[in-house]
Amino acid sequence: MINEKYRWLTDTYIAHRGLFDNGNGVPENSLPAFERATEMGFGIETDVQMTADGVLVVFHDDTLKRMTGAEGKICDITFEQLRKLRLLDTDCVVPTFEEFLQSAKGANLVVEIKTHAKIGVTEQKTYDMLKGYGGRYCIESFDPFIVRWFKKNAPEVIRGQLACSFKGVFGALKSHLLTNLKFCKWNGSQFVAYDAATLKTNKALDKWRKKVPILCWTVRSQEQFDDLHDYFDNMIFDSFVPERRDKIGK
Repeated sequence: MINEKYRWLTDTYIAHRGLFDNGNGVPENSLPAFERATEMGFGIETDVQMTADGVLVVFHDDTLKRMTGAEGKICDITFEQLRKLRLLDTDCVVPTFEEFLQSAKGANLVVEIKTHAKIGVTEQKTYDMLKGYGGRYCIESFDPFIVRWFKKNAPEVIRGQLACSFKGVFGALKSHLLTNLKFCKWNGSQFVAYDAATLKTNKALDKWRKKVPILCWTVRSQEQFDDLHDYFDNMIFDSFVPERRDKIGK
């Protein structure tokens, strides 16, 4: 039985990096993408990183190249340097996390904290800002130690483990532990967000779905949703606008 405290995670479909359209002037993780998602009543998934001078910003990739054309990483440049860049040749800049929260306007939020070396500062800053948000929110990460930080330091924040098949990514033992959700009890995961590509075949999810919501990322078509919907409780989607079969859309 899913705990009522985090059942809201299943209520509303979640727009991956906002309701973006990279090919038509609405870049992922941009303020226009977030505004489109809220206007259509979707929840929002986004990514948080910190600049070299300690500013929380919303950006997915480890490197700047794909989205801005620049070399380097977010963590190696200052916020002032970052704001000189533009997303995909549009007028959009990389938003601060504060700007993102203002644009979300109370929508349900799934906030991914990107994997980084020194756990603590980014997490504390994210937590402090989320405390002032006017809607419901949770955090997630691929790094089980980041999820664990919230269990220990902010236990009231709903937290979840991001996962996929890590076969061939790490050594055999680490890949097995991450793929099969072996850290979830240790870090107190209250939901699991699992990759659409291997959702059907991971038997570890059967046990966890009896206890917590399973979110599927990233669903990229209505056909894929129809194929997988028996295996998850809610989806994180992009590349299409889904038929509204979620609770809010009914």
